[in-house]
Amino acid sequence: MIVHHAWGTQTGPSDEFRRWRGSKSRATMHRMESRCLKRIQNLIFPPLCVFCSTPCPGNCCCNRCSAILPWNTPACPRCATPLTAAVEGDGDCAACRAQPPVFTAALSPLKYEFPVDMAIKSMKFRRNLYYLPVFSELVLPALQTHLQDADGLVPVPLHRWRQALRGFNQALELARLISQRSGLPIAKNVLRVRATKTQSGLTADERKQNLRNAFEVAGGLAFRRPVIVDDVMTTGETCNQLARTLLSAGAERVYVLTIARAEHADLMPAGEP
Repeated sequence: MIVHHAWGTQTGPSDEFRRWRGSKSRATMHRMESRCLKRIQNLIFPPLCVFCSTPCPGNCCCNRCSAILPWNTPACPRCATPLTAAVEGDGDCAACRAQPPVFTAALSPLKYEFPVDMAIKSMKFRRNLYYLPVFSELVLPALQTHLQDADGLVPVPLHRWRQALRGFNQALELARLISQRSGLPIAKNVLRVRATKTQSGLTADERKQNLRNAFEVAGGLAFRRPVIVDDVMTTGETCNQLARTLLSAGAERVYVLTIARAEHADLMPAGEP
């Protein structure tokens, strides 16, 4: 390789090229070392299923537990409410036909039942975030199969005081893992501008009033078909109000993706935003 400089000709790679090649080599070696260490760690300390603690490879949910999880099927394609087999072929549920939600479609692969409900409570209120990778793996197929035209993720924001108290936003942490696997970007300018009461114990009308004007998009919305991401959906009012805000900011349609769907609001734990 010959490199021409203003002061003459130099034979061989330049110092800049050597440094660049060295940095690439070190990065490659670092990735290889990390993979090797991970394999060794898995051999010595195999991953355990987060539900039954038996050794299992991959996403840490064993096949036996996966088979008995409360999968939400059949479900309403509009609001993800669990349906009985008798009404599966009727399309949207009766509630959606009577009063359609603002969002276009909702996906909740699991029902908010044992052991999913206990895992979500432990994750949110005891900071056991090791459930998040498993939940992200469980919801990802639904996103990739049914929401292929989605172009961004919008985790349901917490008010800054609630997030400071909890120390994290479970919806944001879940969205980050989904983003890593799907490549979809995350909106960082969707805010909860009003500190609302907890939704638990409120009537449907009170929930609507409680969340009115609670969300705001600071600046323009970069997505046209965003997916709202959250852990659990009950009445859907939080997602409905956030979807209304996103549509006002320029979205063409809005989807919802949650880990689980609760059939009744009184199933939710105290302190649910």
